[in-house]
Amino acid sequence: MSEVLSEGDWQDVLAVLPAGVVMLNGHGQVFQTNPAAEQLLGEALVGRLWVEVIREAFAPREDDGHEVSLRDGRRVSITTSSLTGGRGQLILLQDMTETRELQSALSRHERLSSMGKMVASLAHQLRTPLSTALLYSGHLQKTGLPDDKRQRFATKLTGRLLHMDRQIKDMLIFAKGETHMAQRVTLGQLLDAIRQAVEPVLDRAGADCEWSVPTADKSSQVFMVVSEDSLVGAILNLVNNALEVSVPPPPLRLHVEYVETLPQQVGKHVLMCLVDEGPGIDEALLNKVNEPFFTTKSQGTGLGLAIVRAVIDAHNGRFWLQSVPGQGTRAWIALPAET
Repeated sequence: MSEVLSEGDWQDVLAVLPAGVVMLNGHGQVFQTNPAAEQLLGEALVGRLWVEVIREAFAPREDDGHEVSLRDGRRVSITTSSLTGGRGQLILLQDMTETRELQSALSRHERLSSMGKMVASLAHQLRTPLSTALLYSGHLQKTGLPDDKRQRFATKLTGRLLHMDRQIKDMLIFAKGETHMAQRVTLGQLLDAIRQAVEPVLDRAGADCEWSVPTADKSSQVFMVVSEDSLVGAILNLVNNALEVSVPPPPLRLHVEYVETLPQQVGKHVLMCLVDEGPGIDEALLNKVNEPFFTTKSQGTGLGLAIVRAVIDAHNGRFWLQSVPGQGTRAWIALPAET
């Protein structure tokens, strides 16, 4: 037998809810709240316009991302639902401050525990390319060196230095472990930034990439809150990984689309898929490749995919791999978006 909550029961439920509840009428005025909402936003909310409450209680910061900061420094997530019959809105406020602080502390602890291993890995991984760079540098100092050899040695020296630069950047990103979502960009702007970063890498590797992306008109109507540098760096890590799976590098394809629904995800997303036609990854290794410092390469740090996952997680997105030995690999990224 079903039971209907009485007015008193409803008030009791609101009183014990840990999340803040604010109810607005059709004119945007607050007509009901619970104690958790008053604790977050202050007392005497009933009868006030919600836009006034926002102006007085909220103080958005550049790094808020998918949450909003209050003037006292706390961060809240906000969920809004329309009441039936257009009678107003129900606003749910969740204090995320302690959760984010605990996550940050845990993340710092995990990074510190890996610091010794990271330093040892960095020293080991830089030794070989540094020795090679010094060798090429020594050749370049020789008098009477033919121009073609000088050009070849200079190109190889640059390649070794770029390799070391990438290793150090990966280590620094992993050590800092911070991704601030400070930019609201269109999908078109993000794709332009990705293309500008990826094309020089493809040119140096002599590789081809097929771009399957939305039209400029469609991509200008899709918005995302991101850390552009971190996100572009994550895509670049995936491209570098794909180019290194075989010699010569395999053909690549980057597919990007905006989707209204996505399995296991809530809301609208931008879906990206980087496909390579390389040798693929054995099933036994597929679950290990995301772990920090795990690598099958003689000169890899094992941080590339770990960094990609960390960046995507910070964007409240999802990252996963699909691979079949002999048939290549697909790297998928799903990122929250809106139109």
